[in-house]
Amino acid sequence: SEADRASVVAALESVDAVFVFPELDARHFLEEVRPDIYTKGGDYTLETINQDERRLLEKLGVRTVILPAVPGKSTSATLRKMKP
Repeated sequence: SEADRASVVAALESVDAVFVFPELDARHFLEEVRPDIYTKGGDYTLETINQDERRLLEKLGVRTVILPAVPGKSTSATLRKMKP
């Protein structure tokens, strides 16, 4: 669930805060918190992220970082393995 995932992410030492937002995109949240850095997983590119979010991030001067995928590590693959 999103609450479980948020708990795991929040437990990471490098994470300052986790916020689960009800909207379909993060624009309202991003406008409110104005982060220094916005990260997405390696399955995204600057061209495939939500372009409305991207334009807002650029307007706000937020640095967008695409984190590389880690070979052999996939949440989706782990979940598939757990299904009976």
